[in-house]
Amino acid sequence: MSMDKNFPLVLFWPGYFMYAGRGADTKVHAHHAIQIAIALESPIDVVYKSGQGSYQAVIINSDVAHECRTHGSSFVLINIDPETDIGAALKKEYLGKSGIAALASVDEYLSQLKSLLAGHNPTDEIYQLTNHFLHSIAHKHTPEPLDERIGQVLELLRQPELEVVSVKDLAGAVHLSPGRLIHLFTQQVGIPVRKYILWSKLMASLKRLDRHANFTHVALGGGFADAPHFNRTFKRMFGLSPTALLKSGR
Repeated sequence: MSMDKNFPLVLFWPGYFMYAGRGADTKVHAHHAIQIAIALESPIDVVYKSGQGSYQAVIINSDVAHECRTHGSSFVLINIDPETDIGAALKKEYLGKSGIAALASVDEYLSQLKSLLAGHNPTDEIYQLTNHFLHSIAHKHTPEPLDERIGQVLELLRQPELEVVSVKDLAGAVHLSPGRLIHLFTQQVGIPVRKYILWSKLMASLKRLDRHANFTHVALGGGFADAPHFNRTFKRMFGLSPTALLKSGR
C-alpha cells in the first residue's frame, strides 16, 4: 500500500509540529524551533552559513539560517520548541558546538513510520511513535504519570470556551502557589506553563483554520489580539506561515 495516500500529513501537539510529505526546496530562512529533517527517500541537502552537507537525518538548532533542498523527494520534518525538556536535551546532546548535526540511529523509527504511513488514519500511532523517538534520541525518560493537580490544569486549558487565562488563575484553581505550579508543570509536562498556554491558543486557532477561514476570526477565536499577532506567533513557532500550511498539508 502506498504512503502517498497519507501525504501530506501535518500533526501538532504541545511543543511540536510535524510534517510528512513531498518536499519543496526552501530559501534561506531561520525559525525559533529546533528542526529535525529525515529523508524517506533521497538524502536532504542542507546549506548553511559555514558549509553544506547531504543527510539522511539532520538536526538544526533554533534561529540558525539554513536552506533545505529535498529535490521533490518525501521527507519528515519535526519542529520542536526549544523551551521544552526535549528541546533543551537535544540542544545539549547534539548542538552544543554546532548549529547543525547529523542524526544517527533513525532506521528503526523510519521503518515503523513508513509502515504507519502506509496504513489507515495513522495519526495517533505516529504521535506515539514520534514522541518515543524524540525521548530516546534526547536520552530523556518518558515522564511519570501526571500529578492530579497538573491534570486538572490541562483539563482547564482544553476547555473550548476558555478565555485568556493567567498562571495565577490556574494556580488558584488547583490550590497551588504560582511558583509551585510553574515548577511542577514544567517537571511533569515538559514545557513551561506560560508556553503551554500559548500553545493552547494556537491549537484553538488551528481548529478554526481551513482554506475558507477568515484569519481575523481564526485569531480572535484562539485568544490572539488580531490576525497579524496570530500569523507572527505561528511562523515563529512552526517556521512557516498559516497560508503556507494550508497549501501544503491536511
